[in-house]
Amino acid sequence: MKNTWESVLKEKNIKIKEYCINNNPSAFPLSIFAILEITGNDRYEFLQNQFTNDLNNNKLTSQLSAWCNPKGKVIANFIIINTKSSYLLIFKKDLKDYVFKKLNIYILRSEVTINDISNLYLLLGLSNLNKLDLNNSSILLEDGGVEFINKQYITRLPDSSGRYLIAGNIESFTNTVEELKEKIEFVNDAAWELLDILSKIPWITFENKERYLPQMINLDKLKAVSFKKGCFTGQEVIARIHYRGRIKRCLELIKSKYEMHAGCYLYLKNTGKKVGEILNSSYKIDDAFFGLAVIESDKLDNELYADRLEKEEINIIT
Repeated sequence: MKNTWESVLKEKNIKIKEYCINNNPSAFPLSIFAILEITGNDRYEFLQNQFTNDLNNNKLTSQLSAWCNPKGKVIANFIIINTKSSYLLIFKKDLKDYVFKKLNIYILRSEVTINDISNLYLLLGLSNLNKLDLNNSSILLEDGGVEFINKQYITRLPDSSGRYLIAGNIESFTNTVEELKEKIEFVNDAAWELLDILSKIPWITFENKERYLPQMINLDKLKAVSFKKGCFTGQEVIARIHYRGRIKRCLELIKSKYEMHAGCYLYLKNTGKKVGEILNSSYKIDDAFFGLAVIESDKLDNELYADRLEKEEINIIT
C-alpha cells in the first residue's frame, strides 16, 4: 500500500480546509510533486552537466533549476535540495516517468543512481511564517537555506516567497503533524499552486514540456539559470539569447472572472490572432481566477481573451 498524505491526515484526525488569501500560518500537504533522489560519487558532475543552475557540491542548500533539451527548451523545472549525500529533485508529478526514463539514458558510465522516492517521502509546504518553531527548535532560514532536523530536510524556498518546504519519510512526520495541527491550518495543495502562481513561479507539466526557453517562463529572473557555470544541455541557445538576443515571449500573471485552463490559448480581441498560451491556472478565489501565461512581449498592452470566448477580457497583472 502506498504511503499517502491521506492516510497520515486521517490517522491524526486532520481535516483539510478551504483556502482564502490571508496572513494566517498555513500548512499544505503536497501530493502534486514527484521526488527523485540522485546518489553516487558522480552525482554532482552528472547533474552539473545537465541542469541550468550551478549546483553546490558541499553545502546543505536548495535552489531552483531546470533541465533543457539541446534546443534550449525546458523539459522540466525543479526545486533541488542538496543533502550533501544526494540531491532531491522535486518537480510536477505527471512528468515523473518521463524524466526518470530520460535522465537515466544520460548516466552512461557515470557512478550515479536515480531512485524514485515519491512514495517513500512526503512533502509539506508552509506559508505565512516568520520563523518555524518545530521539534523544540526555532528555525529561521535565509532563502535557499536547509536544516536537517528529526530526519527531515527543512528549507526556505529559494524564490523570495518566504515559504518553507519540509521533505522526509512518512515516519518522520508523525510528531511534526501532531505538533503543527494545534497551531496551524491544514489547506489543500491546490492552494499551494495558487501561491506559486501569485508569486510568478511557473511549473512545467507533461503537457507543455519542451516548448519554452527558460527566459520565456521567468526562470532567469528566478535565478534558476546560471550564465557563468559553463556548459549544460541547451546552454549555447540559452546563453546566445541572454547575451545577444531578445526574447519575444514572456511570462505574465493573468486574471479573469471566468475559469482558465492550462494549455488554452490567448487571442487578440477582435482579430482572433493567437498571441499566448496559459501555462498554469488556479481555482477561483475572491471572485477571480488567476493563471500564468506565456505572451508575446509586444502584445501586452492589447486586449486579450482566452480560447475565442469573448466573454471577458484577460487582465495582465504587473
